[in-house]
Amino acid sequence: MINSQHHPLFFYGTLRSQEVRHAVLSKLECSLTLVKGFILGYDLFRVKNTNYPLILKNKHSQKRILGFIVYNHNQEIINKLDLFEGENYSRFKAQAFRLSDELKVEVELYMPNKKLEYCEPWIFENWLKLEKESFFMKDFNKDGIKKPIY
Repeated sequence: MINSQHHPLFFYGTLRSQEVRHAVLSKLECSLTLVKGFILGYDLFRVKNTNYPLILKNKHSQKRILGFIVYNHNQEIINKLDLFEGENYSRFKAQAFRLSDELKVEVELYMPNKKLEYCEPWIFENWLKLEKESFFMKDFNKDGIKKPIY
C-alpha cells in the first residue's frame, strides 16, 4: 500500500466505464487523461456476491488485463477514488504498459488489502453489457462500494 499520488493510476474494473467515473468524480472526471494500457502478472475475478472485480497478483499469468493508464489526477480525485474503493481496497504499485507502444509505466492500482472471497473470472465487456445496471442498483455508492456479504 502506498500513499503517493504522483504515479499514474491504472483502472482495470468498473472505473473503465465513463458512467462510473462520472458518478464517482462528477465534473472532475473531465480533467483525467486516459491512455489504453494493460498489465501482466495478475488475474481478475468477480468478488463473490457482488458485481465488481478484484485483481490478484499471479506471477505466472501472461494474460493481458486491459484498462486505462490515468494521468492528470490531483489529491481531490485520489480522495474520492479512495472513498469509492472502500475499506477493502488500497493503492499498490504495479507496472503497466501502454497499448500503443508497450512503453512500461509505473502506476498505482486498487487491490484488495484483505482476503476477499471470489468466484468466476471478471470480464469487463460482459459486465458492461449485462451487469452494469445491477452494479449501480446493488453495489454502487460513491462514498464506499458495498462490502461483499458471504
